[in-house]
Amino acid sequence: MKCEGEVEVYFRQDWRRVLLDSWSESEASVVCRQLGCGSVISFSSSSSSSPEQRHMCVIGFNCTGSEAHLVNCSSAQAMEKSCSSGDQISINCS
Repeated sequence: MKCEGEVEVYFRQDWRRVLLDSWSESEASVVCRQLGCGSVISFSSSSSSSPEQRHMCVIGFNCTGSEAHLVNCSSAQAMEKSCSSGDQISINCS
């Protein structure tokens, strides 16, 4: 099953987008696996067609790549940070 789109997580009682700066192929692999979408093809900054807006994003996930779910990754340093639409992650899974 092929999946693609922006990544959001439920953090501190609200849905937050994930900031690209804190993301690697390990975290992307976990998201693809969790969604039942196969392997990572690519991940990059979001190419949203919406106007540039500021949001609160989440940073600080640290996955090894073998976890079944993102919640199993170390998120001891997860925190919110102001970000723009172009800073958010978009993922493409096979």
